Amino acid sequence: MEVAGKLLSKRGNVVTIELADEVDTQFYTDSVGVVFRDERSITAQQRKFAYAIMADIAKSDIGGFWAGDNKAVENYFKAKYCLDNDLDYMSLSTRLGNRTDANEFISMLLDFSLAHNVALSRMPINELEGDFGRRFEYSCLLNKKCVICGASKGIQFAHCRAIGYTMSRKDMNHLGWPGMALCHDHHINQQHTTEWGIKKFMEHYHLQGVPVDERIAKIYHLHIVKEEKLV
Repeated sequence: MEVAGKLLSKRGNVVTIELADEVDTQFYTDSVGVVFRDERSITAQQRKFAYAIMADIAKSDIGGFWAGDNKAVENYFKAKYCLDNDLDYMSLSTRLGNRTDANEFISMLLDFSLAHNVALSRMPINELEGDFGRRFEYSCLLNKKCVICGASKGIQFAHCRAIGYTMSRKDMNHLGWPGMALCHDHHINQQHTTEWGIKKFMEHYHLQGVPVDERIAKIYHLHIVKEEKLV
């Protein structure tokens, strides 16, 4: 169940929220999630990146009747975003747009592009920040695309932490272990940049790494040990 509300106060990790409607909580657990929205105006970088992705989609000739038509592509994805998020409109203008919607909209465009092999003119790792960058890294892992160059051939799972000589990559429990999708060339580059190390490699390419879950493990045939549920 999702309920809107207003943030009244915040002290460290303790927040006070006034819900917009009365809610009968007797049938729900005490565990809740909070989504914070950044209502500041959309940035010029966000707007340019969103339009660049849509132009790439239009050039890719994927969209059937709207292939090659930038405006038709824009109208389609704005309408889809509004439908998926129960909104009346989606704006990329400075006056009406906000940063949260812009980031979510860009993430939707990137997911579509990765799923349909759209060649991107601007690399997302140079455009995204925070959780949205990590979401892109996750999508790259699921779609087997190099997170650095966008290549789709020879994609390998790359570890974001040194494993050590005493641990077997084949037998180790990968569940929760951070990783990323890299093409063969970038994986070799990561493994042999001893003057950098993995941490410097990650910082250079603005990468954060994604903890392995069951979906990632299945795609890359990684060994995992599931935790037994307590009865």
